[in-house]
Amino acid sequence: MLMGIAAVIVICILYYRWKQIPKFEVEVLQDDTWFVNRDEKRRIAMVVSLKMTNKTGAPVHMRKCKLSGYSPKENPEPITLQGVDVDKTVPIDFPSYDPYYAGAKYLVKPYATQQIWLYYESRSVTMTNLIKAPIVIKDANHKRKSIQIRIPRNMEQITIYREAASSW
Repeated sequence: MLMGIAAVIVICILYYRWKQIPKFEVEVLQDDTWFVNRDEKRRIAMVVSLKMTNKTGAPVHMRKCKLSGYSPKENPEPITLQGVDVDKTVPIDFPSYDPYYAGAKYLVKPYATQQIWLYYESRSVTMTNLIKAPIVIKDANHKRKSIQIRIPRNMEQITIYREAASSW
């Protein structure tokens, strides 16, 4: 019985290694990763910025990139936050490097480091200042790379909330 359990564990470990994209590293760019509550839509808008390093001689063709089951959206609407004053709005800028969205073909070149950003919208509204979620990248060969990421609230929105709290 114990030998059968050990064999199953070994098979699971080998399968997990076989499904991974070899020598492909993904790092979260924490300065450009954030979320805001979109009050006009009752949704959370999340921007995740990734730095991907391909250390192999073969390109990695990205096919999917899901954040806790959500697919990245294409052409997000500009985000503006309403300040404490009614006439004050604060625009939020998206990162300047390549965007990636569901259905797009993206190639990570061999022996290269590339940066992308992804836009997600969730339907749940939360008041926490940190979201933790897994992100899974799949390539054209059905291999995957997954990491756990931390998405903090955008500092502009925190500043607006603090101003509103101090005025009450």
